[in-house]
Amino acid sequence: MVKYYQELTLLPDAEINENHIWSRFYQQLHLALATQMEHDEKGKIGVSFPQYEDGRKPRLGCKIRLFAEQEDDLVKLDIKRWLLRYSDYIHITGIRLLPPKVKGYAVYRRYHQESSPEQKARRYAKRHGVSYEEALKLFPLESAAKKIPFVQMHSETNQQKYRLCIERIAQDKEKMMGFGSYGLDNLSTVPEF
Repeated sequence: MVKYYQELTLLPDAEINENHIWSRFYQQLHLALATQMEHDEKGKIGVSFPQYEDGRKPRLGCKIRLFAEQEDDLVKLDIKRWLLRYSDYIHITGIRLLPPKVKGYAVYRRYHQESSPEQKARRYAKRHGVSYEEALKLFPLESAAKKIPFVQMHSETNQQKYRLCIERIAQDKEKMMGFGSYGLDNLSTVPEF
């Protein structure tokens, strides 16, 4: 059962785009969470986005909460040390107890977007030796991609940029199975308040 949390708020800056700050910040958070994971076990710290919005104008908002069962897990993470160079752009609260009442629970998980019809057609044309126009006829364009907020990330292993799409799914009850190195999981919930 999650009992403790720490809140981080991205501070507005006229010179730097909020998305750029998110990208740099989440890259550091990912590294910090990865160092807390032992062997092949899941991590003990999950994240939530209190201002999360999907749909027409998807956005994560400017707040993120880190949750843990034990206060010591957040102390060991020492997120302030990991984000020291971004201290002008991020406000970090101390570790707090959860409020006595929560609105509910949610799963925050990584969402893998399906390839667009254009991407599928290009791949099909290349593999099967047909023209792009011919391949495009095989993949209908009516499937609109689900609009999910994302953070632009950079892989340390292959140096490629990628989108970390984050989906929120409301849940009725708490479930704790551990979290991955992004603080996300397909089953584990975090409280919403």
